Amino acid sequence: MELNVPSGDHEAESNLTTARTVSDAEEEGVSRNSRGQRNTIPEIIHIPSASERKPGITARHRKYSSSEESDDYENTEDVNGLAPPEVLLKSYRRRAREFTSMGDERAVSECMRCVALSRILHGDNHWKLAKAHSKLSQAYLEQGGMAQQALLHAENARNVLLVADTAKQQGRQVYDRSDVLPIMELIYLVMGKAQLALKNTHKAEQNLKKAEIVSQEREGMGYSHQAMQRRLEISMSLGRACLRANKSGHALEAFEKALQITQAQYGDDSAELIPIYQCLAKAESSQGNASSHERATKVLLQAHEISRARFGEDSIEFAESSFVVATSYINSFDGDAKAKNYLEDVVRLNMQHRGPYHSSTIKAQDELSRLLVRGGFLEEAVSFQKSVADAKVVLYGDPSQEAADCYQMLGSIRLKQGRLQQALKWLTKGYNMLTVTLGTSHKRTKQMGDVISRVKKSPDAQRFLSSEEKLKKRPRFTQVVGRAKPLGYSATPTGE
Repeated sequence: MELNVPSGDHEAESNLTTARTVSDAEEEGVSRNSRGQRNTIPEIIHIPSASERKPGITARHRKYSSSEESDDYENTEDVNGLAPPEVLLKSYRRRAREFTSMGDERAVSECMRCVALSRILHGDNHWKLAKAHSKLSQAYLEQGGMAQQALLHAENARNVLLVADTAKQQGRQVYDRSDVLPIMELIYLVMGKAQLALKNTHKAEQNLKKAEIVSQEREGMGYSHQAMQRRLEISMSLGRACLRANKSGHALEAFEKALQITQAQYGDDSAELIPIYQCLAKAESSQGNASSHERATKVLLQAHEISRARFGEDSIEFAESSFVVATSYINSFDGDAKAKNYLEDVVRLNMQHRGPYHSSTIKAQDELSRLLVRGGFLEEAVSFQKSVADAKVVLYGDPSQEAADCYQMLGSIRLKQGRLQQALKWLTKGYNMLTVTLGTSHKRTKQMGDVISRVKKSPDAQRFLSSEEKLKKRPRFTQVVGRAKPLGYSATPTGE
């Protein structure tokens, strides 16, 4: 049996015949359309591709096809939802960084998208998914202020890293130690700060110490792997945790380390040193002796001089630093006069920059009035407290606990002066506010009610009572006349 292979002439003839047939069919279709068949549907519908719609899409795909994903800023443009996941991931990362730098809460939603896209691209147990979870936990804590959610996602990131380490040992993942150290550092830092916000001081201290160990390992790998700002944040958070746990020695060590990092990075007279000096002073004063309090005051004065040099004496930063120095002098034995001068400057600057209804202005006036009461300047304290009470009513509302505190202090001052009528007036007003805001069964409400009742029982306060209160103290009226002997009783016997 032979296989017949057509020659070239036969192929040419067949192609020519096919072309004629197609051309005849096209002519026939045109003639049909001309006869009235206008709404015809073609058999093949051509859909333009993304590269045909956007000529530069191929170059963009090549640009983002790299598997290296760092935290460096990328010159990416906004992409639509039809882009590949790797392009969307880098775009959402860029937007999350922008919102984070602005302090915008939208960084949380962008980090959520990054977590979803990282799971799509890399799977459920990849180290890059742990990185996305760590960034989301940081956004929850810093932009959202939600410590519980931040702790949850930080724990998820840690669990994913543990599974990824097992996969690396089995040869199913390939990465370097330098890839996961920044993630581990951020995880333990977020966990420590979240536990500190949730008042779990012991767990916060443990996690922050782990973050410090990871930071030291990063430091040992060379300058390119150091993150000075992250190290500073770890040291400050660890110091605050130790200070809350009443470990002043460990807190001093952590704050001194933060001071060294800041001085090496910003210089000896930078504004970044001011909060570190204030934390150092707080740790020094927590030791409880006179020498430590003197050292704390010197440190605060050093920070105050930096604030004066950097911001000027008419700035709001200088006012905040002055308030901290005044608080330190208030807690000392013989610093009332200096504290009064500082507080007067604070009140003046806050009035100038923020107005009378700002919380900082009210706080400074409260401290100044307490200092005046302690020094015996009662009338000045009363005038301050009246203005503070009016400002608190505007700021916090009527009724409010803050305004009730002012009225309680006004009543205490008048009670000290012996003006019982005015004292009862202010104390009753504060008691009514606490009754509305906290309820009658609250501890503070009961304490103020006991004070009012004791004041009313004093002999001098009887003439200031209302008619209703006087009626309550009168004995009950009864129509039955009391008899010493029963009715019909006779002293002489009836038989006689």
